[in-house]
Formats: sequence, structure tokens, C-alpha cells
Amino acid sequence: MTIYFMSQLLGAVDLGGTKIISAVFTADCEIIGPPVETPTHARSNPEAILENIRHNFNQALEASGKSIKDILCLGIGVPTTIQYDKGLIDGSPNLPTMTDFPLAGKLSGKMGIPVVMEHDSGCFILGELVRGAVAGCEDCCGVTIGTGLGLGLVLGGKLLYGAQACAGEIWKCPYSGDILENHVSGSALARKYKEKNGKELSGREVYEKASEGDSLSLELFRELGLALGHGLSYLVNILNPEKIVIGGSVAGAWDFFIGQALEVIDKHRVERNSTEIVKSKLGKLAPLYGAAMRAEKTTV
Repeated sequence: MTIYFMSQLLGAVDLGGTKIISAVFTADCEIIGPPVETPTHARSNPEAILENIRHNFNQALEASGKSIKDILCLGIGVPTTIQYDKGLIDGSPNLPTMTDFPLAGKLSGKMGIPVVMEHDSGCFILGELVRGAVAGCEDCCGVTIGTGLGLGLVLGGKLLYGAQACAGEIWKCPYSGDILENHVSGSALARKYKEKNGKELSGREVYEKASEGDSLSLELFRELGLALGHGLSYLVNILNPEKIVIGGSVAGAWDFFIGQALEVIDKHRVERNSTEIVKSKLGKLAPLYGAAMRAEKTTV
């Protein structure tokens, strides 16, 4: 394997259960060229997913006018917990074939550059810290609502990992005899729509229906907001962060669910708690900025 050190540029990849997004950044975390988005095909075998990541990032390199020799390090956000000491990713509903897979090492060998992993929700909150809606906050949370539900925690200006690097797994928390992710995610919207209507729609299509005034779709977003509000109430009251920023693809439907969420939070927060709930400023770029920031810190 050949490792190149010809530049100070950084690579960033956001690996999701549905799509892969990547881009090229300067060492100061300024994006170069447009990000590139392609399908993950998450039920493929691990080697096929590796190839999908490599192909996606090569397209980002082409779009930015750069080559792999220009990249000092690649940061990748993954939708699961990470065994940092072993360089392995844990099992995840979003990456069902990659349990205990050495993603960073394998990707580094395939691409010929150093690769560092971070939880995708950690990347999200780091991105919002460096360029987004929580810039300057010492204590903040980042909630991502997409295919699944994620949480990144920053306390005292640093990412919180926990004793086994499993902090922030809010998706698994109990709600209504179930888990929260089954009520707060794009997958939940799609599943509930099919249960109540019989038709198969994606979370995005449920949003489009809601935008057209469809009563069922609007009700599903209200239910999502109520469930989200209960989940966030625990963060508000236990951690008392300055801000909680919400992002991910479902955040685009902000007006359809945030009112219900805030109603629940305001009902349950203690009197002097003034934690703000804000929308992502960077949108789908937030995890990329965070992955680039993670790569930059690795090279220091």
C-alpha cells in the first residue's frame, strides 16, 4: 500500500443506510467543489459497500478537480457505534452486513490514504459546531432524523463517548412500548403510512404528501413530533445543553413536527431551563464538515 502526503486537503464521507455523500475540504474545513451523493446499497456485502464508498469519493475528487494524491486524510461518519480501540464498527440496522468490520483499515488499504472513523451523529454535531447552528456552544446536542435516529453530544466543548463509546444511542431508548427510532425516523413514517393506508411510500414521499395537505401524512408527522418531544425532554432536563440542533433528511419537514415537539418539551422542562431547539444550518453538509474536522485533528 502506498500512502501519499502531497497536500493538505482532506476527504469527508457521510456513510448512511440509504446514501453515501462525500466532498473534498481544505485543511481549514472549507469545502471544495460540490458534494456527491450515491446509493449505499446497505444490504450488499462489505466489500461491495467499500467499493461504493471508493467510487463515490472518486466522483467527489473529480468534481473538485483533485486526485487521491492530494488527500492527506479521509474522515468517514458511520451510522453505528465504533470499537475505536480495535478499529471495528458494530452491528447496525442501517449496515446489517458490516458487524465487526474493520472499515477504516480496509478503506485505507483500498484507497491508499489514512482513514479515520467517527459516529455519524458525532460528525453532525462537530459540523454544526465548526460552521453551523451551534457555533461557539460548549454544551450542545445534535439530533439526526433520517433513515434512523441519532444523537451526538458535546459537553465542555468535547464529544462525549461514554465508557464503552456507546453514548448517544437515543434511538434505542424506550417509547410507547417500543423504541424511539420506530416512531422518529423516515423509516417510521414509511412503515406507519403503509400500516394505515396500505400503500408503500418512502419517508420522502410521505413528506411530499404532507406538503399537498394529505391528512394521514400530516398526522404521522404530528405523531413523530410528539415522540421526538418526549425523547428531547430527557436531554433538556438531564443535560441542560445550551442548544439542541436537529438535522437529517426528515428535518426538512420541520414545520410539520416541531410544534408538537416543543409543546411536549415546554410542558416538561424545569422552570429556569432555557435550552433552545434549533434547526440545522448546514443540512446534509453538516456530517461532511464534521468528518473533515475529524480528519484534520487526526493529522495534527
